[in-house]
Amino acid sequence: MKHILLALLAVSAAATGCKTEDYNDGTTPVANTAYIGAAETTPDAPVTFKRTVQTLDREFSVKLVSPLSEEIAVEFRIDAEAVAEYNRRHGTSYGLLEAIHYRLAQQSAEIPAGKVESDPVTIHFQGLDQLEMNETYLLPVSLTSTSNGLGLLRGSETLYYLVKRSSAITTAADLTDCYMWVPTFETTEGQAPIMGLTAMTYEILVNVPEFTTSIPGQGTINVTSVMGVEQHCLLRIGDSGYPRQQIQLQVGDVHFPEGGENNVIPALTVDPGEWYHIAFTWDIEEEVGRIYVNGRLAYADRLACDSETFDIGQVSKGGSEDTAYRFLIGYSYNPFRPLNGMVSEARIWSVARSEEEIFRDMYEITDPASKPELRAYWKFNEGSGNTAKDYSMYGNDAVCLTGSNNMEYGDRTEGTLKWNNAIEIPMLNQQE
Repeated sequence: MKHILLALLAVSAAATGCKTEDYNDGTTPVANTAYIGAAETTPDAPVTFKRTVQTLDREFSVKLVSPLSEEIAVEFRIDAEAVAEYNRRHGTSYGLLEAIHYRLAQQSAEIPAGKVESDPVTIHFQGLDQLEMNETYLLPVSLTSTSNGLGLLRGSETLYYLVKRSSAITTAADLTDCYMWVPTFETTEGQAPIMGLTAMTYEILVNVPEFTTSIPGQGTINVTSVMGVEQHCLLRIGDSGYPRQQIQLQVGDVHFPEGGENNVIPALTVDPGEWYHIAFTWDIEEEVGRIYVNGRLAYADRLACDSETFDIGQVSKGGSEDTAYRFLIGYSYNPFRPLNGMVSEARIWSVARSEEEIFRDMYEITDPASKPELRAYWKFNEGSGNTAKDYSMYGNDAVCLTGSNNMEYGDRTEGTLKWNNAIEIPMLNQQE
């Protein structure tokens, strides 16, 4: 829409032989119109939420193509008549959201003189836990008139809220330019649940929008660090000399009974922009490591551990690079191995879970506080803030950090954790 507006301005200026700076009142030679800001690029506004949510607020503002010298009021309404037209154009059969499920406190917005945008208008959605599960409802909001007879911009005068109570996960943490650290894992008490394990399982939902290969002006990226401990047990994607999108487990203190390298290198690749549930299990006595993708066994290999236990809570391996060796999500070793993607449902278990268990529980663990073998469980469902709660009985919350931090000497910078509250992760274990 912005490109269209710029094109209109250019055509009008060429036709009149005038320059926009010739208009001292702040207007432009193109005909001015009003529109809904949120509909500038697309008129669809998904409002997708998890099944337990009861209320939500959404905001929109009214905008002008160019400012006016006087204040203008723009009226709008819930446009029930627009539902049929939307369904006709999209081949859908959505029903109108009933009035008991929303509250629109005002029917007009004012745009001050010399400005191009109104204050935000809030729609309060309520009683959402009473809606049918996985059913989409439509709530169109349309501009109707302006106080001075100004026209409405066709295609952006109506915003369609698509309201859906979903059984799927609808919130995830975006670890672009940041990562998660667990402060209490630096204490003896906090790290106890993930030390001295004879079997373990990692689980996580991950989506990497783009597998970049470099940071401009900084360096090469060959690795997407997902979760774990560098040189001990790290789940990651890619490595130097291997395909950029290949799932890999980097492990230390191990040997292959038949010989080989110190890394599990399965021929498994993931696509950018897709959600994957990735799990790794390892039992010291069994000497087999397994990787599961979307709940199904994708790779297994013989692995023997030279130590008697997995110590995921270790914070030092010795030498000059101590800062790299601790449990992190979305970071490992240095800033050139970032995740730069979204995560949800990260877990650590003290058992090697079965394929049946992993497939069944990919998207939720019921009653997590009653499961002592669930040693950490970050759902990443907060939707705001810089902390991810640990839903296991051990309570080791994760916090967001950013930059190249010297973890050894306490040089840690709190990051700004971004959230995506409008996703809907496909629930593959309900599609078979």
